[in-house]
Amino acid sequence: MQIEDLKTFKTVCDMKSFTKAAVELNYVQSNVTAKIKRLEKHYDAQLLYRDKKEITPTAKGQVLLTYINDILSLVAKAEADIVKVKQSTLKIGSIETIAATRLPEILETFRKADNNTKLNVTTGSTKQLIEYIKARNLDGAFLSGEVNEKELIQVPLYVEKMIVISQKGSEDLLQTNLPQSIIVFEQGCFYRSYFEHWLDYNHIAIQSVMTLNTLDGILGCVKAGIGIAMLPLSVLHNRPDIDVDFYEINEIFEDVPISFVYRKDNIGTPAFLQLLAILQK
Repeated sequence: MQIEDLKTFKTVCDMKSFTKAAVELNYVQSNVTAKIKRLEKHYDAQLLYRDKKEITPTAKGQVLLTYINDILSLVAKAEADIVKVKQSTLKIGSIETIAATRLPEILETFRKADNNTKLNVTTGSTKQLIEYIKARNLDGAFLSGEVNEKELIQVPLYVEKMIVISQKGSEDLLQTNLPQSIIVFEQGCFYRSYFEHWLDYNHIAIQSVMTLNTLDGILGCVKAGIGIAMLPLSVLHNRPDIDVDFYEINEIFEDVPISFVYRKDNIGTPAFLQLLAILQK
């Protein structure tokens, strides 16, 4: 049994397919199949259900997968601590609004403390980034809202005051209560669900929904009068060139907590621990 066999098993479980795992690992499919069979022979147990639609671990396979995750995490730490690789990679996720406002300053501080580590930043919705963390595709991510996942740790950073923005000179939303076209990030975005809740509370019907995955796109469409949006106030502070009207959120709606989230079992490379130390100052 080799580390490559364990990595192959994990990849098959993650991708739910021998074919996709082979592509991901740059193997021919027969090599993937052979490695899985070698593991099943070693443990004298069926480790995978080979259904037509997808591949899933059996109960014994799930137990093995749990240990594989721990083993691979320890291997990564050994490579960082013992082999002392000069340049490691830190994989960080962030929702779009944080990436555009607060993240550059955080990364600048990190870069001054560690100029050797390669930084990979992935943006996405809160839901999407949580799944990436759980699958160990990210070391951690900057997220909005409360994260109730028992295997994750949430490091509180600050709170965001939320506002609703509309085209300059438009009618008062709360006075007219007319149906509104809204511009939002994709499903799974905390701000989107928060916005929908606010509209419902204020008895403002949704006329149409436009989904955009870039902050600049949302700001541009609001400025052009295509619809309204909910964003952190810090976005406008960071973009004084965007001239729009905005409405403060009702007191019943609390400010949104922003935090850095990572797995409890993330042992942490020196670079990751350096980032945590910066965030906790």
